[in-house]
Amino acid sequence: MDLRDLLSVLRARWIVIVAATLLGGLLALGMSLLTTPTYQARVQFYVTVAAGDSAAAAYQGSLGAQQRVQSYAELVKSTDIAQQVVAATGVDLPASQVAAETTATADANTVLLNLTVTHADPQRALQLAEGFGEVLPVVINILETPDGGGPALAKLTVVNPPTLPTAPVAPNTEQNVAIGLVLGLLAGVGLVLLINTLDRRIKSKEQLEELTARPVVGSIPFRKSEDKEEGAEHLVPFREGHSPAAEAFRRLRTNLQFLNVDNPPRVIVLTSSVATEGKSETAINLSLALAESGNRVILVEADLRRPLVVSYMSMPDKVGLTNILSGQAGFEDVVQETRHDGVDLLACGPLPPNPSELLASEMARHLIDELRRTYDYVIIDSPPLLPVTDGALLARIADGALLVVRSHRTTSDQIAQALDNLEKADATLLGLVTVANKPAKKGSSGYYDSYYYTSRESSAFKRS
Repeated sequence: MDLRDLLSVLRARWIVIVAATLLGGLLALGMSLLTTPTYQARVQFYVTVAAGDSAAAAYQGSLGAQQRVQSYAELVKSTDIAQQVVAATGVDLPASQVAAETTATADANTVLLNLTVTHADPQRALQLAEGFGEVLPVVINILETPDGGGPALAKLTVVNPPTLPTAPVAPNTEQNVAIGLVLGLLAGVGLVLLINTLDRRIKSKEQLEELTARPVVGSIPFRKSEDKEEGAEHLVPFREGHSPAAEAFRRLRTNLQFLNVDNPPRVIVLTSSVATEGKSETAINLSLALAESGNRVILVEADLRRPLVVSYMSMPDKVGLTNILSGQAGFEDVVQETRHDGVDLLACGPLPPNPSELLASEMARHLIDELRRTYDYVIIDSPPLLPVTDGALLARIADGALLVVRSHRTTSDQIAQALDNLEKADATLLGLVTVANKPAKKGSSGYYDSYYYTSRESSAFKRS
């Protein structure tokens, strides 16, 4: 995945990223509001070591003080010293808690010891810091006094006494919210990448061609409300101008002629991996596009299990293909002329109990040969490939099949299995046709086509 693909994935699911970012910020804000504020009181000590009057002795004393500062910082953690602080201040706290709430740090190359007491009560923090300011110098004086008596070798002096803290040091709401937003953003990006990795749906023409090693010969754009209106015929209005859908089917018509220049396919099966991918609509509108260029076309409804063509075209379905294959009628008795010039329809007819046997019969082969001699193009709408074998059987006796793929719905696994079914049936896959499941995004070729043709239609309307 290159940078452009990554940006496309992130843009496609930007809502997830925004939601995760806001959630991270809200969680951080909530935790900050629920956290008890804490205050810090600080006291600073200066360490001095007894030394002679010479420069060398003073230098050695300074080094000794720097070394002692580190040791004193460790002494602050002692519960014995904390117990003395409790006794000196009279606070009602266990020594272990006082030790845990107290930290000491020594700046490098200095003789300064910084002690900090953190507590939820600012007054209590001040009391404890003052207690350490009283107790720690005494303890150091005792520890640094030689066993034989005499002056202490080192001394601890308070140079910055503690003051009452007025503002809490935690929680830092602004910082926590900023961290929460960043973590939420990272989590959102990670979640989007994970979803994209687990999402097996086909999202682009390039992805489909890479997966199948077959050309995409047609890309049908998203049709806003035509396919959702009750009673819609799902037909593209070819006579009403250059709509994006009409131009897409015209390009598909042209591409079919270049699949084999010397012998272009004329008997074409339209199938799909699973149901509801748009194969019936594609079969109908491809027939209309072929007839528009002066060809004589017959549309065969060979989906003997869930026929939709007659419904989409508002044609009767009492008799049709099954009557011919069962020997009950001849082709001339059941073929229907449609209201579209150059397009005839061979409806499904009564639904049979044995569709696969009928479509695999010699009668079906003879019928295809007869249609090939009579018409310029034979477009066959077949069942999907995964549930049943009908589509593969028809593709074997035709010139080949066009596999219709609904983008953002059909998965790569379904396509791989459909291709395998066609290969096992020794059928030819002519190419793939994508049907958009949602509007094209701004910047894509589909968006450009839609914008261009819609603008041209608007201009023509204004001129008229």
